[in-house]
Amino acid sequence: MGKAATTKNRHIGDGESHRLFLLLQAEYGLCVEEAAAIKPHVQIIDTNKGKWIVKKYRTFFEASRQQMFIRLLKQAGFQAAPSITGVVVSENACWTLQEYIPHSNPFVFTSEKDRNEGLCLLYEYHIFSQRLLQQPFVATMLPYYQLCERWKQRYLSFLHDLPVWQQIMRHEELTFILQCAQYSLEKIPLFIPSLLAEPMTIIHGDVASHNFLRAENGSAYLIDYDLIAVAPSGIDYLQYANRILPYMQWSFALLKKCPILEAFLEKPWFLMALIFPSDIFRECRSLMKKRKPFAIPYFEHRKQFVQKIANMIR
Repeated sequence: MGKAATTKNRHIGDGESHRLFLLLQAEYGLCVEEAAAIKPHVQIIDTNKGKWIVKKYRTFFEASRQQMFIRLLKQAGFQAAPSITGVVVSENACWTLQEYIPHSNPFVFTSEKDRNEGLCLLYEYHIFSQRLLQQPFVATMLPYYQLCERWKQRYLSFLHDLPVWQQIMRHEELTFILQCAQYSLEKIPLFIPSLLAEPMTIIHGDVASHNFLRAENGSAYLIDYDLIAVAPSGIDYLQYANRILPYMQWSFALLKKCPILEAFLEKPWFLMALIFPSDIFRECRSLMKKRKPFAIPYFEHRKQFVQKIANMIR
C-alpha cells in the first residue's frame, strides 16, 4: 500500500483503516499519506492527489443518498456545497469521498455578520432544493419531517432522565423548561394546518454554526446534509433562530432585525414553536455525561422572551 501503511490515525481501527485506504488507492488512485479525524466518523486525508474528506455511513443507502442529493443539488444550480466524488464500500461500512474545501475563519453565531450571511445562504439553498421536489429521488429516498413526533421523543427522553435533571438543574429553571415543553406540545396541533400550508422544500435539518464553512476565498458553504427531509423551509429557520437566540441574549427585537426571519415572526406557528426548549433537549446527552450543575444561560431574558411570545399568540 506504500505510504498509506504509515498513515497517522487515531479514530479508525487499523484493520478498517487499512481496508479503506486500499480501496481508495484501487478505485481512485489515492495514496493516503496522512489522515486525521475532525469529528467522529469524519476524516481529512492527505493524498498524492491533494486533500479529501471521507465520511463513514452505516449503510450504502445512506452514503449513496448523500452522493445523489449533492449531485442533483448542484445540477439545480446550488454550488455552495462540497462535491461528493464517490462511495467506497468496505466490509462493514460505506464511505463518501468528498471534496475538501480549504477554509479560513469559522462561522460563529456570536457575529451578526455571520448570522446574517448564514441566513442568506440557507435561503439560497431552499430556492434550489425546492426545485428537486419533483425528482423520483425525493419519493424514494427522503423522509418527511415530523415536528410533533420529534418533540414528543425529545420530551419523553428528558422525562426519562428527570431524576438526574433534578440534581443538576435549579428547581425554577427545570420547572420552566418542563412548562415550555408541555405548553408547546399542547398547542402545536392547533398550528399544524398552517405549518403544512407553507410551501414545501428539502430542508437541511442541522443548521448549526459548524455546518457553515467559509472558504479561503471568502465564499460561504453549507455542509453536512445527513438530516435532509421534505418539510416547509420554516423548519430550518425555526432551528436557526433557536441556535442564534442564546447569542442574542434571547432578544426578540434583535431577532426581528435578522433578514428573512422577520417575516416568519409574523406567523403564529413559528412564534409558538420558538417556546419549545429545543436547545436544552438537544444538549441533553452531553449534559448528562458531565453530571455537573447546569444553569440556563440568560435565564431571565429567556423567560421574558417566552412571555412576550405567549402574549402575542393568545
